[in-house]
Amino acid sequence: MQDELLDVFDDRGWHRGVKPRAAVHRDGDWHLAFHLWVVSADGVLLQRRAADKASWPGFLDASAAGHLIAGEAIRDGLREADEELGAAYAFDDLESLGVHRVDEVEQSGLVNRELQHVFVIRDDRPLSRWTGFDRVELDGLVLVTHDGFAALANALREGEDDVHVPGRAWDGTDVTDVEIAPGEVVPTPYLAEIAPVLRRVADAQ
Repeated sequence: MQDELLDVFDDRGWHRGVKPRAAVHRDGDWHLAFHLWVVSADGVLLQRRAADKASWPGFLDASAAGHLIAGEAIRDGLREADEELGAAYAFDDLESLGVHRVDEVEQSGLVNRELQHVFVIRDDRPLSRWTGFDRVELDGLVLVTHDGFAALANALREGEDDVHVPGRAWDGTDVTDVEIAPGEVVPTPYLAEIAPVLRRVADAQ
């Protein structure tokens, strides 16, 4: 994983070459990522990152997300949904939510500078029907209502940590009720911006 090659860019978005993933994060190079948010009338589907992940272990994240490796087009990022969720979607069925720049220092001390290409798709299958998710990369899935997601996103934006919202967690065997705090969510800066769009897509007929 750390040896995979990524395209790297300068802060203007100009392609500068190709580097191993570990070097990209060590040196703080700009690179490309793909984020997919899966929504339904019941809410927003989040993945629980595996506890042994190098970055943000155990945190809740976009439904499917990952790096684009060197030479991949944006549409190739859709493989993340297949790999992580066991879900196959057509790229033309996605709605683009734009490109978001994320410049942060991760918990591990590595510098992460990503140009995140963000998309949403509606999928109304019940939580317990998500049986094909990757048990190695993910510890499970969590469904949170649209109101709950907006509350978490706003709390992260405002730096509040006393918010708790209900959710339902699925580990592949059982669905359980949980409470989610902002501190459990990867603090992606664009969350509050996309919350109303996710709701609109979920409500569309």
